[in-house]
Amino acid sequence: MNKTAEQLPVKTQPGDPVRITTPEPWTWEVLAKAFLPDPTLNFWLGKKTNEKVLRDFFEEVVKDTLSSGGEVFGSPDHKAVLVWTRLGYTLEPPTEWKQRWYDVLDPEGVKRYYWLYEAGELGLDEDQLKRSMLPDYGAVLPESQGRGYMSHLLKWTVNYYEEQGYDVPFILASTRRSAKLYCPLVGFHLHKEVFVPEFGEIPVGVFLKRNKK
Repeated sequence: MNKTAEQLPVKTQPGDPVRITTPEPWTWEVLAKAFLPDPTLNFWLGKKTNEKVLRDFFEEVVKDTLSSGGEVFGSPDHKAVLVWTRLGYTLEPPTEWKQRWYDVLDPEGVKRYYWLYEAGELGLDEDQLKRSMLPDYGAVLPESQGRGYMSHLLKWTVNYYEEQGYDVPFILASTRRSAKLYCPLVGFHLHKEVFVPEFGEIPVGVFLKRNKK
């Protein structure tokens, strides 16, 4: 086992997630390859989207996450990654690493990033933000998609955070296909699809909210 990946204390099951405790290049490589055709990232990055730009972006995202109280999980075979953000971090000044991924997005991309979340009309107050976690970026290598990696990783980590007493109030899915999977899998419902003229009938973000218990 890699020294920077900590096996989590759960029931024995092949392929259970590992927690990545220091930045590892394979994590942003997986994220970059998987997100290349992603409508949300293409909306934020615009015409400059390519695999190198995405690697630069996700390297800073991973480093920012690990330095700000979020967590990164992966499959033991390095084929899937899920980045979890501590939502209370949005109320705090940005770290050096967040400023770096701001630089990759550039000012227009940063504006689009925050606009999309505002357009989602999530209605979360400050107290809820402070006790919530967000499954921010989930990725599976293209050749390994459709094999249940993300289903297992997402369901496992949602349960993990809820057992720790955190709320998981919403998910931003990039596509309707992802949203259709996540809703029944972890108990969410469709909240709002966000459209922009240049993408036509393809939403640039699909917001899901937690079903009431």
